[in-house]
Amino acid sequence: MNRAGVLVVTSAVVLAVAGCGGDGGEQSPDALVRASIEATGSLESFHFTFDSENVPVGGGLQLTGAEGDALVPDRVAADVTGSFGGLPIQTRIVAIGDEVWLENPLSGRWTRVDVGTTPQALLDPARGVLAVLEQVSGLAEDGTETVGNADAVRLTGAAPAEAVAPLVAVAPGDGVTDVTIWIGSDDSLLRRIRVEGAVAAGEPETAVRVVEISRFDQPVTIEPPEVAP
Repeated sequence: MNRAGVLVVTSAVVLAVAGCGGDGGEQSPDALVRASIEATGSLESFHFTFDSENVPVGGGLQLTGAEGDALVPDRVAADVTGSFGGLPIQTRIVAIGDEVWLENPLSGRWTRVDVGTTPQALLDPARGVLAVLEQVSGLAEDGTETVGNADAVRLTGAAPAEAVAPLVAVAPGDGVTDVTIWIGSDDSLLRRIRVEGAVAAGEPETAVRVVEISRFDQPVTIEPPEVAP
């Protein structure tokens, strides 16, 4: 995916519709999001964390928690917890394009795997998180908060489950989720997104997913791991 493609997919921070306040006054929620699309979409690398609560275990590779680095457009390395084929895992993962490697937590050896339901969108928040935000509706400002030692504007809205499903690699239900996003007051960068509600059919309405990004454009090197013969 080239830079133009990243920016298009990254138009994944929320509705980029309304204009900025023309007199230098406060921006509308839609204008804040439009500025964040441009700023966040231009990142070359970032650190991210992912946490979830009350999410049932499914098949394939399902992450319930992760922390790692993303190198735009398609390289990610992270420590993860979750399940693989219904079995609990706590290990490391490297994803480059469509290739994914998992480290065996017992032997320490890396294996290339075909996970089928790789949550690539989650592993690359520039493609996944921002794509979710593109479909957030009913945006409203909800005060300010400190996120990662930076002041951020908090916005609330709602997004259909089908918009969130690719982010967490599940088959979507037909419900609507509550979404809260935090955008840096000084740099317009997306800092955090929180999704509450059922994404897949059968999930409880108490399900919560949170992605936070930081360490913007710091040097990151991600290479394929050495695979055991």
